[in-house]
Amino acid sequence: MKKIILIFTLLLSVNLYADAKPLRVAVIGGITMSGLWEEISTAFEKRYGIQTELVVTGPKGVLNAYTRKDPVDFITMHSSDTISNLASDGMIEGLTPWIHNAQMLLSEQSNPAKISDSDTLEAALNKIVDSNSTFMIHLSGGTFEVFHGLGSRYGFHPKVVLTEKKQGFLEDVVSHQAYTLFGVIPFLMKKHSNPEIKGYMIDAEALHRPYLAAAGTIDRIGKERYRSAKLLVQFLVSHEVQTLIRNFRLNDFPKVPVFFPLKMKEVSR
Repeated sequence: MKKIILIFTLLLSVNLYADAKPLRVAVIGGITMSGLWEEISTAFEKRYGIQTELVVTGPKGVLNAYTRKDPVDFITMHSSDTISNLASDGMIEGLTPWIHNAQMLLSEQSNPAKISDSDTLEAALNKIVDSNSTFMIHLSGGTFEVFHGLGSRYGFHPKVVLTEKKQGFLEDVVSHQAYTLFGVIPFLMKKHSNPEIKGYMIDAEALHRPYLAAAGTIDRIGKERYRSAKLLVQFLVSHEVQTLIRNFRLNDFPKVPVFFPLKMKEVSR
């Protein structure tokens, strides 16, 4: 009897949204370039019969400019002033955390502090400070946020050098024989690369960064799209998607987690 009720409920939910318009979605680049968004959108369409149209992807600034010019039904990017300002300006609503990605430590190949993947994050940071190694910070809000968190949590206060470069800043890391923070996904996918740079995969919550998702406001996108967009936001925190996130891997790195779900007890490891 329970199975019959479940099947009926699923069929009813699909029928309710069968004629829904495709959702115009704006998705931060790391989630699309990794292939995760394709899996999520496919699962969403299978569950509810609602298609999604990726109208813009890329860094926060690109998503922000597009959303301010053209209405989007759904948006997701890192937690930041950018997405908070879109909400405060009445363009989106219901900011919802649903996933984390991670940063990692990089060093010039000689690795003067002699850190390793087997170190705890605290041990690696202590080695950097004790060796008086340079820690380079580039112009990234995410990097500043994580770096500040390391200082608060671990008392990490190394010798810091700032670089204004966004492109090619790894050359500065090499020239200073320095350490830095960088996203796991762009490093593995070689969005920025340098043959003299080595990466260290240290799993620690202090290196994680949250993403937020939100729906467009009903005044901008209308009742029908609003209803579907809210459904997509709810879908992201469901057991199905959170399990998908936990199990997702890049094709060439089957043993390296690159996204992390919310802390949900019901998501099995």
